[in-house]
Amino acid sequence: MKPLLTVAVLAALLSSMEVWSQKRKHTDSVDVTITLKKRYSRNAPVDSVFIFFDKYNHTGAGVVKNVFYPKDDKTVIPQVPPGKYYIGMYCLGTHWEYISEVTFVNMRRKNNLRFKLKRSELYVPGTFIAQVKLDMNRLAITNPKSFR
Repeated sequence: MKPLLTVAVLAALLSSMEVWSQKRKHTDSVDVTITLKKRYSRNAPVDSVFIFFDKYNHTGAGVVKNVFYPKDDKTVIPQVPPGKYYIGMYCLGTHWEYISEVTFVNMRRKNNLRFKLKRSELYVPGTFIAQVKLDMNRLAITNPKSFR
């Protein structure tokens, strides 16, 4: 009778330790907040964004792949597993833009990402002014190889 009682007490103690250790485990996924910052007040609004997270070591393609609708220029992506990711974001709607970044997502960091949007305005006929970027180093006249 004594060995049976000893085995029963040990089994009860061991089973309670397993339950205690399961309760103490931390969650293995985190929430990521993406903030879109408008540089210009007249920027067209961002209606929706298509966001994808790809693992940096190429073991998981499309870990997160969804369309989100930002509120107050903020989007919260729930339950992202920790790791290093390629993050890609397509702005949809009247403001079209693609933004990409490589970043870590884990419990130790603040998982708040900020992206600055480029200038974008609604088209009004007769008000378009083209932005001209002139690179003097790439002109044929300034390149000595073009005279050979």
